[in-house]
Amino acid sequence: MTEIRITFFLASLFTFYGWIACRVTRKAVLKTGPFTLLDALVAMLLIGWFLCVIITSFGKDQDITLSAILINGVLYFLIVGGICSFLSLRHLSPIKLFGLTPSNPLQIIKKALLWLLVTYPLIVASQATIEILFGSSDETQAVVTYFLTHPAFKERLAIIVMAVIVAPCAEEFLFRGYLYSVLRRFTGRLPAIIVTSVLFAAVHLHLPSMLGLGLLAVMLCLLYERTGSLWANICVHATFNSISIVLLLLLQKGSL
Repeated sequence: MTEIRITFFLASLFTFYGWIACRVTRKAVLKTGPFTLLDALVAMLLIGWFLCVIITSFGKDQDITLSAILINGVLYFLIVGGICSFLSLRHLSPIKLFGLTPSNPLQIIKKALLWLLVTYPLIVASQATIEILFGSSDETQAVVTYFLTHPAFKERLAIIVMAVIVAPCAEEFLFRGYLYSVLRRFTGRLPAIIVTSVLFAAVHLHLPSMLGLGLLAVMLCLLYERTGSLWANICVHATFNSISIVLLLLLQKGSL
């Protein structure tokens, strides 16, 4: 009986947020970018590379070190820089293309934070429901374990900078800015949302978190549709990660 009630609650929650999603797509302001088959090829190569990383790494113990974190940040920089150069060589401005010069930045930030406030309960409720139905997992994300077991300043600072600055900027540029926009141009909105959201969730290499991360990715795609600016996505992503870090610190302090 408990499982039936939980399933009904989750179905009702998804119905409500599905209705919100439909309203958002009707008010979408994101325009189809001037992407060509060259972009489709680059997008496929990127997706293929992400899939290789996922297939070769999923289920294996991840060796998280300070050097690995720094290398990951440099790799993000190189990929984003490469795509920016690729676009610039074709006289396409990444800044204009991804709405990085909004006319009203304050309004974008307000909308982003309101969006997170509205959708955060869905992510939390969905994750909690999965744990109730299938049992809680003792498998902690490797980067979380590293953060909790390495209290030194430089390790904590590296994780915080990566989570709050580097990852939000790079991942929003890659997944929502470029991959989503290119797939949206050639496959339509829904397939682009599904592919990039599943890929975004899977690339974090943590099965228990996939539903929550997938829903976050869907929400970020819809936010990008609604605002046409990646700044809104970066703001939400950074705030979401900041909340996660604060909760980790509070839970760690409470367990001492």
